[in-house]
Amino acid sequence: MNIDVYEQIHAALEGIDDVPILSEHFLEPVGVIDSILNQKVVESVKRNFPRVKKKGRYHLKMWKKGRTIMDIAIKNGLPATLMVTILLKEMEIPKKSFLRNIDEHPNKRLRNEVKAAIENDYFFSPRAHNSHAEKGNMGEEILDIWLRYREVPFMTENELRDAGESKTPDFLLTEPMIIDETEIFWIESKALFGDAKEHQYYTKKQFSDYEENYGTGMIVYWYGFIDDISLNGNLIKDYKFFGKEVDMLDELMNYVVHW
Repeated sequence: MNIDVYEQIHAALEGIDDVPILSEHFLEPVGVIDSILNQKVVESVKRNFPRVKKKGRYHLKMWKKGRTIMDIAIKNGLPATLMVTILLKEMEIPKKSFLRNIDEHPNKRLRNEVKAAIENDYFFSPRAHNSHAEKGNMGEEILDIWLRYREVPFMTENELRDAGESKTPDFLLTEPMIIDETEIFWIESKALFGDAKEHQYYTKKQFSDYEENYGTGMIVYWYGFIDDISLNGNLIKDYKFFGKEVDMLDELMNYVVHW
């Protein structure tokens, strides 16, 4: 994706309701726009959470005066699930046990507001995390099907770990394949948009080690990437590279954490 287009999308995204509108305007799958929105929210949380957390006692005071958890979260620009975390800590209520036994808690107002906060959080709620994990699994399953169809032998990440490897790509090809005149020894699947920050993070955390240990590889950012990112001759692809070869691809590209 051209950097100018990316910046336009990034600037225009304010909430989940913008996703289908911008998808239609920029002619991109809703999954691409949703992924950019999710990363924008995560960036905002990294900047704001420490500041909001420091005022936890004040937020609890506002809640006791009648402000809802949702209202407090919105006012502070924080996903509602994270505001739940802050308030429960101020109340000295263990979050995990509270959520496991939420219907047994005697405070009806707290029960109902926590449920509402989590239900309306498309980014940090348990349901959102499960959805993101499901997208990651779908991306890996598509690659598994794609490789098997081409009869390319490989070892999976789990098989590599069972063999004692610590730095493990999603797929290590036991026989390299040639793509775009490049010999590929490994493939890593990322069900996200590859912006500069994400790419830099994963290059340092994973890709550089894979290259050093196994040689050249291919990174698949399913939801697209900035055109000018690169990695020492390793290939970077997105959903467009795979066309319509796998039925599940259309489902992945239109998968939006929205309920």
